[in-house]
Amino acid sequence: MSDNNKTYKLKSLSLIESNFRREAEIDFSIEIENEIDIDIQHTLIANDVIITLQVDLIGKYKRKKLFRFTTKYLGVFEIGNEDILPVEKFVEANGPAIMYPFIREHIAGTSLKAGMKPVLLPPVNFIKLSLDNKAKKALSK
Repeated sequence: MSDNNKTYKLKSLSLIESNFRREAEIDFSIEIENEIDIDIQHTLIANDVIITLQVDLIGKYKRKKLFRFTTKYLGVFEIGNEDILPVEKFVEANGPAIMYPFIREHIAGTSLKAGMKPVLLPPVNFIKLSLDNKAKKALSK
């Protein structure tokens, strides 16, 4: 069995940061452009991998910022011994893909509570995002 391949079990998932701000008056009949930035960090501690997933979302019309969300979740995953998936691949794609729907739901719910139309984040292909991030790092060297 390879030392790099493992199985994973979600032990806990916690909202650790949530910031929201909006303009008092927003014309929702206009086309609002959403800018999304996703940041993934991880740490290995004993038999656990800890992943933080942060999503920054800014809703803009032209250059004016109409609303902003910053949401960060922390997921703790137990690392098992079965030969399934390397840790590196899990922390870059699978772990964040498990956590992302919770951020989507949090932002949608918060936007409704703020008297807005629900802000629905698009699905994210975390495998492609990981490959894109690796390509950017290679180009910046």
